[in-house]
Order: sequence, then C-alpha cells, then structure tokens
Amino acid sequence: MAEVKTFNGTGANCNGSSGDSDRVLTLSNTGMTQQSGFLVYASGLPLGLGTEYTVDHNSTGSQITFLNPLWDDMTIVVNYYQSVVPSLGTDFVNGPLKDFGVTVSRTPVTMTTDFHGDKTYTNGTDETIEVVFENPDKRFTLDKPGLTEVYDAKLFIKPDQTMNKYDKITYDSKIYRVDTVSKRNFNGTTMFKSVILFFIKNEWNRRKT
Repeated sequence: MAEVKTFNGTGANCNGSSGDSDRVLTLSNTGMTQQSGFLVYASGLPLGLGTEYTVDHNSTGSQITFLNPLWDDMTIVVNYYQSVVPSLGTDFVNGPLKDFGVTVSRTPVTMTTDFHGDKTYTNGTDETIEVVFENPDKRFTLDKPGLTEVYDAKLFIKPDQTMNKYDKITYDSKIYRVDTVSKRNFNGTTMFKSVILFFIKNEWNRRKT
C-alpha cells in the first residue's frame, strides 16, 4: 500500500551553498520511498536518475543528491510514493468495533480484603464505553447449594481501553463482573483485549432490593 506525496520548495531547502554541486535535499517521508514513480524537477525540467541526481530511499528522511550546480532560487518539485503500513492497533477499532460495537456501562471497582479475609468492593464512577459483546452462554451448574443459574460472557475492547479485574459491566439490563483481561498481540502489537465476564444479577432486580 502506498500514498502519493509531493515536495515543493527551492534550492534553499538543500544543504550547502547556492551554486554548489552535490547539494542534498532531505524529504519528510514517513514511509519507505519507492523508485517507481519517483520524479524530480528543477526549474520545471525533469532530472535524470544517475546523471543529474541520485537518491537514497529510506523509511524516513529519504535523501536526494543534486549532482550539478544548484542555486537557492531554483524551484524544486519531487513527486514520490511512500509505503503505508496500517497500524495494527487500529484494525480492531476500524473493523469489528466499528461494525459490531455496542455501548455498555463500565463501573471501575476496587477490591480490598480485611484481616478476616472478607472482601469489600468499592465502586468508582461509571463510564460509557463501546465494546464487541459476545452473546452470553447461559448454563446451569451445581457449584453452589441448589441449582445456580450462571451467565458467562466475553467482551472485546480497544487496546487502550482501561479494564481491570472486579470491574462491573452493565449491558442489556444485566450486570457482570470482570474476571480476566487478556491482551491479544500480533508481531508485538496489541490488536485488542479480551475480557471474561461472570454474571452477577439483573439490573431490574438490583433496583428492587
């Protein structure tokens, strides 16, 4: 993937003194420049590669050396292509989150344990965030006395979204507790975060009690 860039300036943008040969112009490219489509003009005339200029293609700061004398008042135009690599961290935001994102409420929670081992959960200020919500897997389990109804669910969130264990998520009138938050990386870059949730209660029932 490449984008077209154009430099417009004069010989004064090059190093050295007016009238010198081998003056160097450094481009402000942010991706590797390509020789295909690389065109250099001085005072409106196209220059020949190897005879009138040379170029060092770099990922940033590609350099053009003008082999013949170049004066400060000469106009310089360079048309070139630079490679563009999409940021991996934005793929999730521009893809799944944009196409399937839903709004949920996140309540940051701080958990403390006293010397008896009793846990206290302190709620912070709610915030509205956008996530990809995986449909809950409703099942029954006997992990507690009697028949306990459990709702497990999963979220996918932006790489920079804050989410911690014990936080609460409210979605579709149901409240969930965050259990684990895992980064999903590719080539050293976090693409998104995966969040495992456990069902707490219905919002409607909470308001009744």
